[in-house]
Amino acid sequence: MNNLYKNSIYLILLAFSASFALLPSYGKLSPDLLIYMLILIEIVALLFLSVERKRFFKDIKNILFKDRVFLSLLLLNVLMYLSVFVAVSKETTISHSIRFSMYLFIFYLIGYKLNTKQLKNIIITFLSSSIIVSLITLCQVIYINMLGNNIDMDHRIASTLENPNNLGTYSILIIFTFITLFIKGKNIKLKILSFVSSLLLLFNIIVSQSRNALIALVAGVLILTLFYNKRYVLFSIILPIILFIIPQTRVRLLDIFDMTQNSSRIKIWQLTEIMIKNKNELFGIGYENYSIEYPRYVESNMTYFVRESLKPLHPHNALLKFQVELGIGGTILFLLFLFISIWIFYKFTASQINNKYNFIYIGFFTGYIAFQLMNILDCYYGPTKLMYSLFIILAVLNNNSLRQKIT
Repeated sequence: MNNLYKNSIYLILLAFSASFALLPSYGKLSPDLLIYMLILIEIVALLFLSVERKRFFKDIKNILFKDRVFLSLLLLNVLMYLSVFVAVSKETTISHSIRFSMYLFIFYLIGYKLNTKQLKNIIITFLSSSIIVSLITLCQVIYINMLGNNIDMDHRIASTLENPNNLGTYSILIIFTFITLFIKGKNIKLKILSFVSSLLLLFNIIVSQSRNALIALVAGVLILTLFYNKRYVLFSIILPIILFIIPQTRVRLLDIFDMTQNSSRIKIWQLTEIMIKNKNELFGIGYENYSIEYPRYVESNMTYFVRESLKPLHPHNALLKFQVELGIGGTILFLLFLFISIWIFYKFTASQINNKYNFIYIGFFTGYIAFQLMNILDCYYGPTKLMYSLFIILAVLNNNSLRQKIT
């Protein structure tokens, strides 16, 4: 019975890691079905398997006293639920808080339920699905070209990520693992596969036309150079040159300095500051209530009106999001999570330089840092597929770093 439980959890997690980026986020065919199955199996196991109940309480003890990354996210999730008391749309707050709990549940299962071999297979399926996403991108670009159109701001590619910016961010989270595998791998077939995969993910970033993703790509290569291997320095110099040669990326990189495009984001930040100062500093306006409150605030402050069609889901900055929606407690917990996770994962990856799987840890950690940098100019703590990608990476890094403490 216990083996059936373990195998069921593993196989469903395997199916989830392979399919969540490819399936629609919502609807009858969403990956939520797999998560509901996992929840049901876990509940049954807790009810009928004494060994699983003992292990569960042991896991809780480890989370409370040893797993600082998980604990910081758990406390943040609790605050999300508590923000229902100040939220205008309580249903929105509750539903999105439950969604965050689902991310944590995946984090828990991958981080605590899998052995080393199973975790390796989860990583393989996760990375493999990104190749399929990239091939779909290629097909979409070919189709657009067949229609006589070029890739530009009017014809941005989203692949299966449902939004071009999401595609760029998703690719940033993964591309550095393939880059490090190409550079550090010894198997020639694996090196070729990782090189092609890196190019495909780079292609994703280019055709997504995401300025943040382009900046994060350059920043990520610089991080690899500074912290892990000076051999990357040549690549960190050549990459920006290559990006400027490509017309589509050159235009988007130059747009960074175009104040007419940046003004809308600045106005959103300024309006968010007004929201915060309107007696919302302590408790916020409720988790995921920003888009609901935005129209009311902009109507009273027309100086910050951008355009009729713009109804932002967030304030385009992760720190502002947690401050305006969860108050000062949200800011503290979010910053605590960032500091703890970056410090622990950096120490872990630095200690694994001689490990044969170190390219995975270094690649994931670099993508993780680049992702956090992207959240300075935008906010990607929301899109379902990005959050699942982030929490799988967190689980992989946390699983291995925590293993050193509890074994």
